[in-house]
Amino acid sequence: YYTPKNLCATFCTAYDVKGKAALSSQSGGIGMAIIGFSRSAKMGVSAIVGLGNKSDIDEDDLLTFFEQDDNTAIIAQHLEDLKDGRAFAEVAKRVSKKKPIVVLKAGRTAMGARAASSHTGALAGNDKIYEDVLKQSGVIRARSLRDLLEFARAIPILPTPKGENVVIITGAGGSGVLLSDACVDNDLTLMAMPPDLDAAFRKFIPPFGAAGNPVDITGGEPPKTYQNTVRLGLEDPRIHALILGYWHTIVTPPMVFARKLVEVVEEMRAKGIEKPIVASLAGDVEVEEAAEYLFDHGIPAYAYSTEIPVAVLGAKYKWARGAGLI
Repeated sequence: YYTPKNLCATFCTAYDVKGKAALSSQSGGIGMAIIGFSRSAKMGVSAIVGLGNKSDIDEDDLLTFFEQDDNTAIIAQHLEDLKDGRAFAEVAKRVSKKKPIVVLKAGRTAMGARAASSHTGALAGNDKIYEDVLKQSGVIRARSLRDLLEFARAIPILPTPKGENVVIITGAGGSGVLLSDACVDNDLTLMAMPPDLDAAFRKFIPPFGAAGNPVDITGGEPPKTYQNTVRLGLEDPRIHALILGYWHTIVTPPMVFARKLVEVVEEMRAKGIEKPIVASLAGDVEVEEAAEYLFDHGIPAYAYSTEIPVAVLGAKYKWARGAGLI
């Protein structure tokens, strides 16, 4: 597929959701998974390419093309091997300064490498070498197919952070703990809360809540508490990114939370303030609609997961660091 030109050179149903993500796969089955996820998530794509055994065109050729393609903002690739690792590294190092590149390298274990050899004839390679090459080339390595797809979907809509200070604001203490663990796992820096900022947050939360970082506003708080604390997090220039943990309550139902959050974010955007925000939503099935609403308004949000939103933010940070933007 190449959606800017309405090209559909495939046996599959035409893909018509145009966007900025270009995805490729060495596997037909994984390619179908990419198509299915993209449709389900309404992820806009510029291209979906199947490379097969790469008898002619391979990953570095695609990187070269998408580098100059104004319709593409992120490149995500599934591969089982690299025919020319040096050529890939040279191109990826250049392209990753301009656009994020995400790679899912299959066959990273001995068993996986054996399966790759029988599948596409891929030559087994030392995964440590792949790890080093990808890292030195500024490539974000996805550890799973889900990561590859979620990164491709979310990274383009997240603003580039201007610094390393991350703050968690949560209505559920348990979510705050898991989100903190995920920050460590994804090389994110939880900001040490300055006394004046700590005091500012405490003005909006009950006495039995907790400021510091995470900021625990507790589960019984009304929508205004979410709005006030998020607004403070966006307005203070010392904070560079926000991770939100929502807990489904009668006081603040999921769609109320989502709409009130969007109100604050759009208010700040109108003032020229844009920071990356991701959200984890815990609750009954209504949180699914709320997560979709937030995504539609430029806020990557995930129901039932504390890991995915933080991994997405961590991937954005990895790219920004490698590109020299922070």
